[in-house]
Amino acid sequence: MMNDLLPVLIVGAGPTGLMAACELARRGIVFRIIDKSTDRVLTSNAAWIQAGTMELLGTLGLAESFLKVGHPCHAINLYIGGKPLTQISFNGINSTYPFILMLPQSETERLLIEYMKTFNQHVEYSTELIDLQQNDDVILATVKLANGTIETIMCQYLLGCDGANSTVRTRCGIFFPGEDLTEQFVVADAQIDSYMAKDEVHVFVDKETVFIASPLSGDQYRIIANLHLTYPRKFFTEREVIEIAQERAHGAYYVKNASWISPFWIHGKIAKIMRKHSIFLLGDAAHTHSPVGGQGMNTGMQDACNLAWKLALVINGKAKSRLLDSYQAERQPIVQEVVNQTEDFTKMILFDKMTLAKLRKFSKAIQQDTTLSQAIATQIAQIHIQYKDSPIIEYGTREHSPKPGERAPNVFISSSAHLFDYFQNPLHNVLLFMGTS
Repeated sequence: MMNDLLPVLIVGAGPTGLMAACELARRGIVFRIIDKSTDRVLTSNAAWIQAGTMELLGTLGLAESFLKVGHPCHAINLYIGGKPLTQISFNGINSTYPFILMLPQSETERLLIEYMKTFNQHVEYSTELIDLQQNDDVILATVKLANGTIETIMCQYLLGCDGANSTVRTRCGIFFPGEDLTEQFVVADAQIDSYMAKDEVHVFVDKETVFIASPLSGDQYRIIANLHLTYPRKFFTEREVIEIAQERAHGAYYVKNASWISPFWIHGKIAKIMRKHSIFLLGDAAHTHSPVGGQGMNTGMQDACNLAWKLALVINGKAKSRLLDSYQAERQPIVQEVVNQTEDFTKMILFDKMTLAKLRKFSKAIQQDTTLSQAIATQIAQIHIQYKDSPIIEYGTREHSPKPGERAPNVFISSSAHLFDYFQNPLHNVLLFMGTS
């Protein structure tokens, strides 16, 4: 069965694919979004939403919806041997959202799907991409529907948001080099008794071990620990999770029950290219890395926002197709930085015999330079991202003006409104600066 030419096909309905769908929907672009799963994710998975992503959700008018169900965490605390070492506070970062919003991925997906529905759009679950061909300006995507029917979708653009084992990337023959870390981790959603601050993340490091506790809400936590095993394991008991938490957090946490326990391994990989003609890779399909700092889902959602408005302009005939070249030019350096930094920190924690000494030196540096902690928080929050070297920048500005490619400062316009409040539309906005101040 063949259909008419579809402007955009999105393959994969995780947070990245859904964010792309939301951005296209509000710009009036016709698309379909498919996923081979039977339903959205129902577990916590990626639970950290950074300030940079919250700002993008704000442009969709979704920030308040996320804040209602999320749990703000204002700092990351680091411990060695159970004793406090240093704190990275988010209170001083230059954002309307000076915190990490803890929210299960299941809720992130639910909110994005609800937003899509306001545009009469829905996810086609149990629909799997099995092949694709790119002929001139048309892509032929062969999909298998839930009832076994085979359909050929003819589309103008295809977005591969289908995760680390991306069928889109494989069918395009795009090289995905990188490294698989041998260390195994376990992640769990747990109900915990603790005297620790519930609006902060706590990271316990000892020799070759790490334990991370992120409060989700009330007594619910997301916990992650490396296993330090010489052999791989697929299944873990609740008792083992309780013992890991007790031992690694030096008695600071007592796990009452664990509702979800899953093993995982870390893969640090980046696709050689993020675009092949009219096919684009986004999120985990283009890059995978350590979960340190909660960067993964946020990087993917920001890929989606970067590409969607450009696609909309090109499809609507308001921009040349060369605008789309800027997607890889802008995003790949950001992705490379995220992968390198998270991988370096993870390897130091797990494999460097000088880890504890380096962390103590790091703590001392933060104590001596108060701006260092804020710089690190700004980077984790992903509000440091800039595109000053983008190929779409054609004009400069005066010395003291905001520079093209910089993130706009979210200043107060009035006592109750920020500049970003005026960006809650799918248009470009012209700002006129008048007067001498």
